[in-house]
Amino acid sequence: MTNPARTLSAQQAIDLWLQVPRRPISAAMRRTLEAAEGGHFTFGDLDLPLSSWGQPGNPFVLLVHGWGGHRGQLSAIGAALAAAGYRATAFDAPAHGDVPGEQTNGYEIAQVIKGLVAELGQPYAVVAHSLGTMSTTIALQEGLRAQRLVYTGPMRRLHDAMGAFLQMHNLAEEVAHQVESAMLDRFGDDVWEVTALDLQLPGIGLPTLLIHDKQDEVTPYVSSLALKRAYPDAELLSTEGLGHRKILRDPAVIQRIMEFIQG
Repeated sequence: MTNPARTLSAQQAIDLWLQVPRRPISAAMRRTLEAAEGGHFTFGDLDLPLSSWGQPGNPFVLLVHGWGGHRGQLSAIGAALAAAGYRATAFDAPAHGDVPGEQTNGYEIAQVIKGLVAELGQPYAVVAHSLGTMSTTIALQEGLRAQRLVYTGPMRRLHDAMGAFLQMHNLAEEVAHQVESAMLDRFGDDVWEVTALDLQLPGIGLPTLLIHDKQDEVTPYVSSLALKRAYPDAELLSTEGLGHRKILRDPAVIQRIMEFIQG
C-alpha cells in the first residue's frame, strides 16, 4: 500500500524546493584539490572557497558546479585546462561543499558568479554543470561576458525539475502550484523565462557545447535535445553510460572540452 501524497504549507513548499541536497567532498576528492591553488571569495557573510589551476595571467575559464555539488567535481577539468595553458577557477556556492547553509537559489549563485568575475576578470569561457548552467545563464543576462560556453548535463527549464521534486518527496500536485506562486513572489513574474535555457541561449548567441549522457539519472537527456532544437548553432556531444557526474571525469569528454575551448 502506497502512502498518500503529502501536502505542505506554502512556506514549507518553497523551503523544501530551495533546500540543497548536499554532497560532501570525499577524502579522495580532497586529495585532488590539494594539487590546486586555494583561495577564498567573500560573498556577504560567507567565505566561499576557491580552487584554481594554471598560471595567473593565462586565459581565464570559470567552472560552475551543479545543485548539491562542489568545486572538487570539476577538478579533472581544471587540471586539463591548466595543462592546455588556461587558468581555471572553481568555487563552492552557498550551502554547497565547504560552505555552511541549507538553502540557496540560482539567482544567488548568479550573483556569486558576477562578484567573482568583478574580482578575477571576465572569463574567456565558462564550463558549467547541471543547474549551474541555469545560474550561468542568469549571469549572462546580467553582465557576465564570455566567448565560449560548455554546458554539461544541463536542464532545459527549472520547471522541468518539478515532477522529480514531487516524486522524491511524495508530494501532492498542489505543492507544485504553491512553489510556482512562491517563485513568482520571490523572484519576479519573469522567473520561469529568465531561467529557461531554451529561451535564453539563442539570444545570448555564444558558441556553445552541450554535453549530455543518454543515461543521465538526474537531468534527462531530452533536455539537451530540446536545447539543440531551440539553438541549432549549439554543438551536442552525446555519451553513453557515464550518467550525471562521471561525465565530468571522463577523458574523452574532457578532451572534447579542451578542443572546443581552444577553438
